[in-house]
Parts: sequence; C-alpha cells; structure tokens
Amino acid sequence: MKITLKCLTAALLVFAGLALAQDNRIRYNAQDLFLSGANLAWIAFANDIGPGMMDRRSFAETMLQMHDHGGNALRWWLHTNGTVTPAFDASGRVSGPGEGTIADLRAALDLAWEREIGLILCLWSFDMLRASNNATVLQRNRLLLTDTTYTRAYINNCLIPMVDSLKVHPAILAWEIFNEPEGMSNEFGWSDIQHVPMSAIQRFINLCAGAIHRTDSTALVTSGAWSFLALTDVGLTALPKTGPALTERSAAEQQQLTEWFNQKYRAALATEQVMAYLQHLESQANYNYYTDSRLIGAGGDSLGTLDFYSVHYYAGILPRTPTAISPFHHPKTHWQLDKPLVVAEFALQTTYGVPKTALYENLYQNGYAGALAWSWTDVNLSSHADMLASMQLMWDNHRSDVDVNGIGGDWPLIALTSPADEAVFPEGAAVVIEAVASDADGQVVLVEFFANDTLKIGERNVEPYTVTWSNIPGGIYALTAVATDNQGHQRTSNRVQIQVGRPPFVRLEAELATRAGELQNLIIRNSPMASNGAYVEMRTQNGSLSWDIPAIPAAGRYEIVFGYRLSFDTPKHQYVNVNGVRAAEVVFDGSMNVWLEKKVSVDLAAGNNTIALVLSWGWMDIDYLGIPSNLLTSVQQHDEPPLRFSLQQNYPNPFNPATRIRYSLARPGHVKLFVHDLLGRQVAVLVDQQQHPGFHEIMFEGGNLASGIYLLRLQAGSFQAERRMLLIR
Repeated sequence: MKITLKCLTAALLVFAGLALAQDNRIRYNAQDLFLSGANLAWIAFANDIGPGMMDRRSFAETMLQMHDHGGNALRWWLHTNGTVTPAFDASGRVSGPGEGTIADLRAALDLAWEREIGLILCLWSFDMLRASNNATVLQRNRLLLTDTTYTRAYINNCLIPMVDSLKVHPAILAWEIFNEPEGMSNEFGWSDIQHVPMSAIQRFINLCAGAIHRTDSTALVTSGAWSFLALTDVGLTALPKTGPALTERSAAEQQQLTEWFNQKYRAALATEQVMAYLQHLESQANYNYYTDSRLIGAGGDSLGTLDFYSVHYYAGILPRTPTAISPFHHPKTHWQLDKPLVVAEFALQTTYGVPKTALYENLYQNGYAGALAWSWTDVNLSSHADMLASMQLMWDNHRSDVDVNGIGGDWPLIALTSPADEAVFPEGAAVVIEAVASDADGQVVLVEFFANDTLKIGERNVEPYTVTWSNIPGGIYALTAVATDNQGHQRTSNRVQIQVGRPPFVRLEAELATRAGELQNLIIRNSPMASNGAYVEMRTQNGSLSWDIPAIPAAGRYEIVFGYRLSFDTPKHQYVNVNGVRAAEVVFDGSMNVWLEKKVSVDLAAGNNTIALVLSWGWMDIDYLGIPSNLLTSVQQHDEPPLRFSLQQNYPNPFNPATRIRYSLARPGHVKLFVHDLLGRQVAVLVDQQQHPGFHEIMFEGGNLASGIYLLRLQAGSFQAERRMLLIR
C-alpha cells in the first residue's frame, strides 16, 4: 500500500541526452528512476546468505514498510568479509558461491519484487581485510585482491554462477563490487584494516565488472566510494577552512570525532589514531579512481567499467571543511562526472543548514540519481521513521520518478487488540486472543495466531478473528497474528507479550547491563524479535556485560540462563564470572540467526552478587540474563523501580477516542513519548521531560484524528520502543 498525499510544489529539472538512463536517473525495470530508499546493509553482518542463514521474515518486513511509503531501492551486503561465503578450497581459492547462497539470494529477490523494491547487491566490503579476521580469512582475501589467479577463481566459480543464475530476476537493480574499498587501501585505509594498493582494487573492480557485463548484458554495475576524495578530480584546495584545526580542538571534540568514526566504520581506534588519519586526509588530492580509462588501465578488460557512480558522505571525514565534499551543498555537475551519481550512504540528519526532512528532495533537485540513507540496522545515524518519511515525501512529490511498475498491490492490515501487552494470567487460564484485519483492494482470507513466532495457536478465515489458547505452560510469550489476503500478501501484526503463571526466570535485559571494554563494539540494537525490543551486539573479543543481582536469600548453586543469538559463527566460547571470579566457561552453540537460550549453573553468595559475561571468542548477540524467579520475588515489588524499560500496548486497542498508555523506566532520564502517523508526521507529543524510574501511565485522546493506524514511540536514553495503535471512528 503506497499512501498518496496532495503533491507539494516542486521545481523540476530539465535534462538533455540519454545513455543507459538519464544522467540523473538509473535504468531499472525499463524505467528511468530516481532511487529513493535506504541501506539495509545486513540483517546479520556477513551472515545473511549461506546454509540456513537468511532471516526472511526480517527482510520481508523491512521491504514491506518501504513499499508502504513509496520506497523503491534497498542496498544489501552479500559476502562482505568472506567468512561465510563464498566457498574456498584448501589452497585458498574460491570454489563456489557457497551452500545455499544462490537460493537465499533468489528468495530475497522474490520478496523484493513482490514489494516493488529493487536490490543493489553489494559483494564485498573493506571488512575483508579487517585485522581482527583470523589469519586464514585475511590470507585468502589478500590473495583474492592481489593475485589475478585467485581473482579469476572467484569470478569463474562464484560470481559468474551467481549472475548467470539470477540474471532474469526483475528485482536486481545493480551489482555493486565494493563497499568503501578505500578503507583497505594504502592511500586511504585506517590502521585496524590491512592494506593493498588502490591499483589492486581498481583491477578487481575492472575484472569483476567485465565478467558481470559478459554474463548479463543488461546488468548495471557500480561500486561504493567512501568519499568524493576518491571519486572526483575536482580539487578542494581553494575552499575556506570553516572549522578549527584538528590539533586545536578540545579533548571532548576529539573524543566525539573518535566515537563517531569508530561507530560508523566498526573500528576500535584510539583518539590519536583517528586524529592522525583525519589529518592525513586533509593533505590528499582528489582523484577519481573509477573512470572508465583508469579501471581499464588497471585490469585490461574493456567491459569492466561502471554504469553509474555511488558515493558516501559523512561530514567527519573532513571536519574542517565538511561542506567541501557534501552532495547537499553542490549540484551533481560540480563533480564533473560523466555518469549518473547515487548518494548511496549518508546520515539522515540536519546537515549544515539543510533540514533532514529536505535531504532526499535536495539530492533530487541537484541532479543526483538517488538517495539511500544509512541505515536500517544502524539507527544511531538515521531513524526508521525519518527514512520512511523521506521516501513518502518523494512518492508524494515525484511519484512518476520513483514508482516501480511492478506487481504489488495493497497489503492487508492487522493488529492484535487483546490481550493487553504485558498482561499476566494465572497458570491454567484460557487466554482469548483477538485481532482486527482488513484489506483495501481485496479481502483477508486467513488470520493465523502464533506464540514466540513459531508455535501456531490457531487460525480463522472469517471474522471475528478470535482464538482461545488453553493449557498454556507457565512462561513469557510473545503473541503475533499474520493476515493473508486473496493475492497471497501477508502482514504480521504488532507483538503482545504476556506472562502465564510464574515464569521460571526473570529476565534482566542486556541493554541495561553494565558494558565494559570496547564500548563502541558492544552495540545496543533494536529489534522486535528481542526481549523488550533490544539486545547487545558484541562485535569484539574484548569486553563484558555485567548485572547486579540484589538480595540473594541464601548461598547456593543456582541455574541461570542467557538469551543469545549466533549472528557471526557457531559455536562461541565465553566466560561467566560471579563476583569477579571465573565461574564457568560456556559454549554457545546451535542454529545461526535465531534466538536461543543457554542454561548455566553458578554458585551465588547470600546478599548482593554481580554476574558478568566476559568475552573470549566474542562476536555474538546477547538478549538477557535470566535469574530464577524465586530469587528476585522479594526485591522486585511493583512499587519499586522496575528492572527494565518497557512500553506496553495501549488499552483499549482499537480505541475511540481515548486510550491508556503504560510504560516503565529502569532509571531516571529524559523521556519522549510521541505519536506519528504512517507517513512519519508527528501528531502528538505526550511526554517530553525528565522522569524518575518506575511505572508511568498517561491517557491519549485521539478525538481530532482520522481513523487509521498510528505509531506510538518511546525514547528513554538508548532505549527505544514502538507500538501500533488503531483508532476506529
């Protein structure tokens, strides 16, 4: 369902001459389109394709949200660092795409085409030479880049089979050779990445692009340059310095730049290293490494050229002259490039006078061929709401330039209305689960009800959509419903968490734990699939998470449990410390990319204890620590501060005109509670102030709003949560 508003007045640019597409458009689906979308980047870093890897539900839900708001393009990383795909033989040569790779790609492309989204398939990233990779991975990736025998093994055994198998698929927008290869170059690379010459990168791009064009003559090829410093010959030397020299900046400013750099590039550099790197960039002359003649000169393949350019922009690269390399402050013609240019990464934030709400429109008006904000999985730089609102504005203002003529129609709407979120039922109770569902251009033919995503409770094919769940074992359950319409389109409802009886464990959320070590690589991520909507992604081997456990009634040996997910590899070995003493080594094993639990027995002292998960192999996701319920009952009373942040589902839901909203805060801080419509427009601010820890409640009056779905959002420090509310007149 693409939602249309009254078009705003906007000046249109007039262009002359066509190549594969207009100079400010990309040719896709026999149309010349402005790419209006986002970076998915990954669902699970470097683990989205391969044997049993792909999280199809997350892909489907992400692309459906984009479809609902008129988006048309999503950039997705494939091999990335080569740890899972492609397959390598004993000599370090690529032997094939890897088990399940082509099937996973085809499945993702099918999901994209159903939702009228084109995919830019990015093969590799500078992460392939990250120093933290193991020696085998580093050696074979270096050979892949520097030895043409190994390059051609990849091309012949992996790249050509992938392109040949998928070349008729309508959802392939382009193949992208590299994400920011400059990061692993002698000329521009940073210190925790091994380096090769830019000439080796140019040769690899040339040979891969040539192979793609020979295998599929209709395919478009690009490569993602990390900055205009490597994509234009237009010099910057005459520009004025608008900020202080790096050496003149305060320690706090330098630390802020370091934190930004490490977060964006998944690095772990000291402040001195980041400052030295940024000073080095100030002395570099601009040079376009990716012109046709320079790529052909490096690799010798006359077909090995790019069909359009892709560039990334982050102001921190040149902090003294940030607008000098900004696409938002220069028209596309300024860079003197002979191909369409997509701005394929940027932070969707107000940028040196350009409001964040105007960034997509700015690029459209300035002659660029696309805008893809960074990223769906890194909401520290761009929020989902802002990305969707930007796509919606492009749809409303420039529909003919962004609308993919595909097969999509309206998708069903569905919401769970009962029970209330975080409702508690006695053991043995029968729980009535109710949903409302509709479809604008057809009919809902089936509604299925699930607990914890995989346990099917029941189904209904006519209204009322209600089931009763009986004989429920004690525990905590996440309820969802899935609506299917007569076209086969499916949408999943909001999630409602309930507690039945007394669960064996109380969950202490990982996002509320004390993090120590490489904090920039112990990253709080939001996900509706995680307990309380968030988890900690541990992209390092150096660090720990610790939880303070109050008032253990008696010393003894107790069973605890960790909620975890293996997103990088399996198994992973970590340590558990109790009160600073090593208590156990834990092997986290099992299937990839699903949430699992691991039970561990530890000795606890009477009184207060600290349990820490200390990384050994690292590189996994932690959702929560579970403590036996009977240990915490005496200290966790309703009138005391809660152990976690939460946002409950409003009740009643649907509502008319008022509904009650409840939320809990684990610690004091500034709280924002606000309501948006599906277009990303803020319609009400309910809370915007400092609040104390505890349980809070507020009424929302929707008397002046139209019927429909509204998004309720809570922000409290690093915690974010969202609920869908249905107003029915």
